Amino acid sequence: MFEYLLRRYDAPPQETIELLELHQLAHEFKQEQVHREAMETYCDHYTEMAQQHRRDQAVMQTEANIFALFWRKRRQH
Repeated sequence: MFEYLLRRYDAPPQETIELLELHQLAHEFKQEQVHREAMETYCDHYTEMAQQHRRDQAVMQTEANIFALFWRKRRQH
């Protein structure tokens, strides 16, 4: 009576299963690639910022410490 519904639930051909597995594998590979590229970009940015902070710290250490002058005056009172 409802034979047309039974056809809908037949097991898909092996070729279709292999195609879907290949598509899933390609999708996972692309996700991994995007993740790695994002991580590399983050690491590059972090490295650049760390180098900039080191340069800034080296410059600040060569400058006069004006805050120390105010601190000394405060202690004398």
